[in-house]
Amino acid sequence: MEAVAKLNNYPTSPRKMRLLADLIRGMEVEKALGVLQFNPKHPAVPMYKLLKSAINNWEQKNSDEKVEDAGLVVKTIMVDCGRVIRRMRPAPQGRGYRIRKRSNHVTIIVDSTKSGEPTSPKKAKEESVPVAENVATKKVSEAKPKKAAAKKTTAKAGSTEKAEKKVTKKTTEKKSTK
Repeated sequence: MEAVAKLNNYPTSPRKMRLLADLIRGMEVEKALGVLQFNPKHPAVPMYKLLKSAINNWEQKNSDEKVEDAGLVVKTIMVDCGRVIRRMRPAPQGRGYRIRKRSNHVTIIVDSTKSGEPTSPKKAKEESVPVAENVATKKVSEAKPKKAAAKKTTAKAGSTEKAEKKVTKKTTEKKSTK
């Protein structure tokens, strides 16, 4: 059973927060907490608290299980843009420069690995597509460049045929005029 925790309108640019989100996506919860605890970036502190909140939400939903035994994993983590506060800064010659103070929304979904779902998106993709289909798609992708090369050669052959026809027409015209 998965648990969700959300952080709305945190005053940091989404790009800075996504760097941390990419670090812990698909990780086990204990490792992710360790990474966030010792990360020097300033959004690491609210992300750490948010992950702890998601773990507590999971405990509330699954009161009969222990967190250590469940093998919790950060299933998904999304960082979206929040509201942007626009300010003006004085600039030379009576102009004003815009300052955009960005914020973001973070959503963390935590789930146990015992639920039978794969832990990372790469594993999910590999498990959903059988091996035989993977081989078949590779063969098709290899065949595509050969077809394109064949088209190019036929185009060249067609142009040479046109050139030969022109040459034969010119020679017949010269013979008929003499």
